[in-house]
Amino acid sequence: MITTCRAVVTGLLFATMLLCAEPSLVRPGEAWLDNRGQQIQAHGGGMLRLKGKYYWFGEDRTEGNDPERRYVACYSSTDLVRWKFRHQVVALADPEHLGTKWILERPKVFHNARTGKFVMYAHLDNGSYKVARVAVLVSDRIDGNYRYLKSFRPLDEESRDIGQFIDDDGAAYIIFESRPTKGFFIAQLSGDYLSVEKKISFLEAPLEGGALVHYGGLYYVIGSHLTGWRPNPNEYATAPSLSGPWTEFKDIAPPETNTYGSQSTMMLKITGSKKTTVIYMGDIWRPIALWDSRYLWLPLEIGDGNLRLPPPRDWTLEVKTGEAAFTQ
Repeated sequence: MITTCRAVVTGLLFATMLLCAEPSLVRPGEAWLDNRGQQIQAHGGGMLRLKGKYYWFGEDRTEGNDPERRYVACYSSTDLVRWKFRHQVVALADPEHLGTKWILERPKVFHNARTGKFVMYAHLDNGSYKVARVAVLVSDRIDGNYRYLKSFRPLDEESRDIGQFIDDDGAAYIIFESRPTKGFFIAQLSGDYLSVEKKISFLEAPLEGGALVHYGGLYYVIGSHLTGWRPNPNEYATAPSLSGPWTEFKDIAPPETNTYGSQSTMMLKITGSKKTTVIYMGDIWRPIALWDSRYLWLPLEIGDGNLRLPPPRDWTLEVKTGEAAFTQ
């Protein structure tokens, strides 16, 4: 009996070791659960890496949320697959008297090393999308309660969908769509990250959902056409510098796929010991049941000025080595 028990325990330990040693599996488009077994609520989100952990922020569309408030959730992970719910870091009542259908979307968090503050930018609007501003919120902790500070129009331009970008030198930028100018801006944040300091580039293309990455000596930007919740063929352009010149936009996937039903929100570069992988992070919106919106994360085929989003299928990721591989 003792021998049998020892064998069972040994077998369990061995199975656990094998499980822990397996690469993390990403299942694009499937329901993604956190450590509580609840569906991850990080829509239109952003990512921040701090002290070896990734923090994922996004719109919390949980059923049963107070309809008078807007929520942002925060999750953490070391492998980008298994996520721990940290906190509902924003539970904000209408800060600017915008009306019952007011909007707080696409939250992005930056860490200011000089001030020690965590600064959140988000799209702030009324129900008819006429206000078109960015909101700024701050916290002393990455997963603390973010305090509403102010809103403004960056560069005195309308701002709807926003994206975030942190360059290899640590400089912080937002990307924002401006409907009247029929394009989108890349703008650098001020030293304290509490305002926009200057325009870096304007891309004359009516696109939203801006995502940006620096890879192999080139900057790659992705944008989505202006079709609301409905997916469309996302496009990309490249430039040797953030200030340009930018190439013409090209499709990131066969146009008939409508980006496999997703909309761009971010590109995340994973620099490992063996390889550098760039992950496309998109939202699969379900406007009738926003709480059940899904995520499309896929490793991009990128390099030498070319970018391609492969068809969705399960894939593995090793954050330490930077290696990603499809399982079928």
